[in-house]
Amino acid sequence: MFSRLKVTFFILSAGLLVLAGAACESKYGVAGISDSDVVATVGDAKITFGDWMRQLDLLRVFSPQPVDPNNADQVKEVLQSLEDQEVVLGALRKANYTDPKFDTELQNQLVQSDLQIKQIKDKLKKDQETVNRLEKNYKDAYTKMLLAQHFAASQVDSVSVSNQEIKERYELFSIEAKKAGQEVPPFDKVKDQIKIRIQADKLLTQFQGDLKISQKDDVIAKYLATLSPSEQALNDNKILPPQGSN
Repeated sequence: MFSRLKVTFFILSAGLLVLAGAACESKYGVAGISDSDVVATVGDAKITFGDWMRQLDLLRVFSPQPVDPNNADQVKEVLQSLEDQEVVLGALRKANYTDPKFDTELQNQLVQSDLQIKQIKDKLKKDQETVNRLEKNYKDAYTKMLLAQHFAASQVDSVSVSNQEIKERYELFSIEAKKAGQEVPPFDKVKDQIKIRIQADKLLTQFQGDLKISQKDDVIAKYLATLSPSEQALNDNKILPPQGSN
């Protein structure tokens, strides 16, 4: 199941904040939405539609848990990952965090990502447009992701979690898994993963503090509606006048 991409996702795979595009029209082919349209704010920081779409491209290519671009829930979770990413980077800036090793790690990661992009170009004909967009301007966004990942990983071990918290989270997980018809693994096999998730949740809450996060529902809904023909039909029906009205 594709769950919300919090700090755990930054640490284990790829949570991204992408630089905004300044185009007047969206290069992602969505009518009525430009890349510069704001879809969310985190404090004073703005997240644009272009940021959101580039984040989606990056996760489709670099994430070990690929995102389905036609799944509205997953696409919206990508936006939530951007909000979380900005929270982490805000905490990083407040802490004046630096690590001399990061530049070396970054260069190594970018070399590896270049190789990955080339491999993907050879085998993903269906996603050629995605790869072409990323190849031109993904490195700034990827650098942001790696920096946030590095900082979150350096801080998460400092978060304390009690055995009682782990057991309570396991019970909630078990209830949800049973509702979904999934097998519940033994507690001892998943307790370490649960601890990491709780640490990630606490760390993100700590980073966020009283920072306000808001979303622009009109722009978001307009895009999500293009992913689901059935949802679009329902939305269209809502604006039709009742039968017999003038």
